[in-house]
Amino acid sequence: MATQTSYQTQLPPEYVQERQKDLLLTLFGSQGEEPTLPDGTPNPNYVQGLINTPRDIAKQSVAGFTQPQQDAFALAGQGIGAFQPYVTQAGQTAIGAGQTANLAGQTLAGAQQQFVPTTQNIDQFRDPYQQFVTQEALKEIDKQGAMAQSNLASQAQKAGAFGGARFGVQEAELQKNLGDIKSRRIFEDASRNYQQALAGAQAAQEAQQRRQLSAGQQLSGLTGQLGNLARTQGGIGQLGQQMLGQDISTLLGVGGQQQQLLQAGLEAQRQNFAAQQQEPFQRISFGTDVLAGLPFGGQTISQMPVTPANPFLQFAGGIGSLATGIGSLMTGFGDLR
Repeated sequence: MATQTSYQTQLPPEYVQERQKDLLLTLFGSQGEEPTLPDGTPNPNYVQGLINTPRDIAKQSVAGFTQPQQDAFALAGQGIGAFQPYVTQAGQTAIGAGQTANLAGQTLAGAQQQFVPTTQNIDQFRDPYQQFVTQEALKEIDKQGAMAQSNLASQAQKAGAFGGARFGVQEAELQKNLGDIKSRRIFEDASRNYQQALAGAQAAQEAQQRRQLSAGQQLSGLTGQLGNLARTQGGIGQLGQQMLGQDISTLLGVGGQQQQLLQAGLEAQRQNFAAQQQEPFQRISFGTDVLAGLPFGGQTISQMPVTPANPFLQFAGGIGSLATGIGSLMTGFGDLR
């Protein structure tokens, strides 16, 4: 048995079709229309469409360095090696401290030396007039000896023994005693002068040692002060570098926050611009969603069996259909009346 397929198409309401056409026209523009008429005037029927309209792209922007960041970079450049003068000065001071320490050691070592008497260090303290004093004393002894000898001769003459053996012995004894007295006086004067010079030399050395000891102690104290100064100078350089680093870090931190804020503003501008560019398409998408929820057309396909045609019946059916059509036409004319 044969079958017959029938199609039924149901279109959406006309107002929906109009809105669909509007959306398509707005999105794709008019088809087959030129922007201008042959006379060069704008074509009122031409619609370019959103898809055919060039759109600006929302470009990424990068915030530049802020003023605090630039100041930090400048400080960093200026601060490179700024501590070097302090380090150099500290090194020179430390060298001076070392030299002073050596001098202090030598001075203290000299202060501890034992006194060693020498001709050189004693002679400078001898009494330069001692020899004159001794000579005068010897002259006096000779004078006294001459007087004693004169007395001895006078006594010998009175006794009648002048020139005798006894007188000779007494005279020799007198000369011997005079020689002993003179020798003892010379020795005593020389010994006293030496002892005085020795004491003076020793006292001078002790005074020199006390001065050296005091100077050595002062030099030792100065060495410590120079060492402290060297450490202070080095510390000043290091502290200055640290403070400079803190200033740079502070400027970088403040500048970084400002840069982040600027970058956030640029990003907000980019997103706003992108939203403006997408806004027409969003409206079309919204309209499309609205239309999708409205009654829409469709198509129905049905199949049904077909009985083989009888010529007689077909002819009768045709006559019946014709009669029905004429009746309807007549009815229509009756309505016109």
